[in-house]
Amino acid sequence: MRVTKIKIENFRLLKNITVDIEKNLSLIIGKNNCGKTSFLLCLEKFIGGSATKNQFTFEDLNSDIKDLLLKVIEGTLPNDQQIAISLKIFIQYDEKDDLEHIGDKVIMDLDPDNQYIVLAFEYRANQEDIQRLATDFHNIKAKKIAEGKAYKNLFDYLKESHGKYFSTTRRSLRFDTTSNMEDENDFVDLDAEGVNLSKIINFKWISARRNVSNKDTDNSLSLLSAKIYKKLEATNPDQNIVEDFKDTLSTTDTKLNLVYEKIFEDVIVDVKKFGGVNQNESIIKIVSSLQHRDLLEENTTVMYGLGSGEHDLPENYNGLGYLNLISMIFEIKLKLHDFQKDISESPSDVNLLFIEEPEAHTHPQLQRIFIKNIKSLLSPGISRTDGVSRSLQTILSTHSSYIVSESDFEDIKYFKKLDGCVTSKNLKDLKDYYGDSQHYTFLKQYLTIHRSELFFADKAIFIEGDTERVLLPAMMMKIDQEDLVENIKSGTTSQIPLLSQNISMIEVGAYSHIFEKFVSFIGVRSLIITDIDSAKEFPDLDDKGNQKFNKQDDPKTELKKCRVIEGTHTTNASLVFFYKTNELAFYSALEMANKRLTKKINSPWSQCEKGELLCAYQTLEANQLGEGYHARSFEDAFFHINRDFIKSLTYDDKNEFIGKSTLPSLGQKHLKDFADSTTDAYTCAEKAIGSKPSFAMEVLLNSSSHEVTLTDAQSGNSKTVSMEFANWNTPSYIKEALKWLKQD
Repeated sequence: MRVTKIKIENFRLLKNITVDIEKNLSLIIGKNNCGKTSFLLCLEKFIGGSATKNQFTFEDLNSDIKDLLLKVIEGTLPNDQQIAISLKIFIQYDEKDDLEHIGDKVIMDLDPDNQYIVLAFEYRANQEDIQRLATDFHNIKAKKIAEGKAYKNLFDYLKESHGKYFSTTRRSLRFDTTSNMEDENDFVDLDAEGVNLSKIINFKWISARRNVSNKDTDNSLSLLSAKIYKKLEATNPDQNIVEDFKDTLSTTDTKLNLVYEKIFEDVIVDVKKFGGVNQNESIIKIVSSLQHRDLLEENTTVMYGLGSGEHDLPENYNGLGYLNLISMIFEIKLKLHDFQKDISESPSDVNLLFIEEPEAHTHPQLQRIFIKNIKSLLSPGISRTDGVSRSLQTILSTHSSYIVSESDFEDIKYFKKLDGCVTSKNLKDLKDYYGDSQHYTFLKQYLTIHRSELFFADKAIFIEGDTERVLLPAMMMKIDQEDLVENIKSGTTSQIPLLSQNISMIEVGAYSHIFEKFVSFIGVRSLIITDIDSAKEFPDLDDKGNQKFNKQDDPKTELKKCRVIEGTHTTNASLVFFYKTNELAFYSALEMANKRLTKKINSPWSQCEKGELLCAYQTLEANQLGEGYHARSFEDAFFHINRDFIKSLTYDDKNEFIGKSTLPSLGQKHLKDFADSTTDAYTCAEKAIGSKPSFAMEVLLNSSSHEVTLTDAQSGNSKTVSMEFANWNTPSYIKEALKWLKQD
């Protein structure tokens, strides 16, 4: 018996979300404030330890349903609404399961092919409750107005009084196998039927706020060890090792009684002096009464050993990351014993464990170790020595790209907030989205091994190679600095700086189009920086230089790279994929607004001025001398607009050649020819560059900065701004693309 999916409505950010739950481990990922903790807390408040305490607050209601309630109370909407937070847990069983706890009143359909039950929980106010709320609120408001006193608005009133109008219901709904939906109108009231839900489902969680520190006084692990012992002793009372422990304590008690008699002799005599009504009435004894349960809690210290094994140190001497990891393992073991329950009680039919952010305080290697071993730790499930066993399902939430990189792709649930509402997507559904394409296999391996941080990004940049990877952060800083200068001059405020935004940069070579379905699936604004890769047709020759012919005896041709001005086509596979043409003239004439693309599920990408994806490639651009030129590659464009910068690194003030010391990775002859203007940027880019990463690093090493003093348009005060990387320019196609990405 297991949970297959969980549906939540109107709880905080979770207006309407459905999360599929895997048989063993489900990994929930997503950026901050996307509902992961809300998902956990909704489960805790309905079926966890808080379920019997009515821990809901008015703030738990989704903002949209609060506004709906306000309109009903104000009379702008009819009172035919139900205001409720809802949790539905879909459980599947089979013929092997023990149906004792669900067979009598919980199962709603006797059809043997329908093996689902739906447990529905609501914290709600029905029509009568809402009418009573409206009457009470308007009466209180009228009374305050009559008394000339200030009155609370509806929301402030409900923060204190919501419990008078909201109550919790627990029902079992019939699952309709035809529609694969629950039937709200066919149900059993579980409270009225006296159903003990704890026998059906048991939910426990381990908070991200674990009670560990490395302060000298901390002994949290020791306290956990005592708790684990109590669980072990309770579930295994006949274990020989436990009996040996008790016998040892009894023997110790006898020995300590003799010692205590001597230690406390003077105190006992003094007490006797005060006497009593009868002889020997005030005689006391100090005896040893070691309790095996309390002994571990008060007198046990978890130690950890050094490499040699000769020296042990107390737990608080360990690093916080290891303390957290060990504490988490202790807590998992403790929860497993809680799931097992006492020997006289059967475990629940369904057991659900939620581990919140296990990466807290741990470095990447520990995070990888944890996720690699968590399944083996939990795979035995609920297994007792008396042969009773149950399965265990675990939900794990994380912000860690390292944990994601070591996880199974099919286990991942991606939480995404869009327009104030959170949705959940199964990454395994991408397989159907991609179809039989090998791109899915590549994507799955690439993301989990190399670039899983993309899951947590707000925006993404896909780049071709090393040069852009090294130089792009500097270009982003240059744009931020230029915008800051403009803001100071004009007294305006621009968008959040690029370097302060949550942007993931992914190096994909010429294969950015492989990621197109994934980008659409997770819905992040994306920028592809690529090359226009101009080419034209040349005769297709054999090894001896002879013309090749096709079956119709026509001369064969092949596309080969060339300068843009000579080109007729592009060989860039990504551009052809997104824009559906390889005609070079199309790309040369394409305006910025028409480069933006959008996509709907199962539809191709289409041009859209407000699209979420932009392909940026080289465009016609003038350099400092006013020379217009359309480059073919990034390096080509960089050389063109930075001829002065390159020349300054080629000759010193005495006009002596210094290229070997400033740009040693470049072919020196071609570098000198370019600085002397005897060759063009295209030739220099093609022939001078030996190592692209080295060239990019040399650009950074030779960069200079200067300070600019400005008058603030708002305050009138002077401000000084440091302009980094000031002696070279960013190609315009990258600059305008980054400005687009910077927008909200």
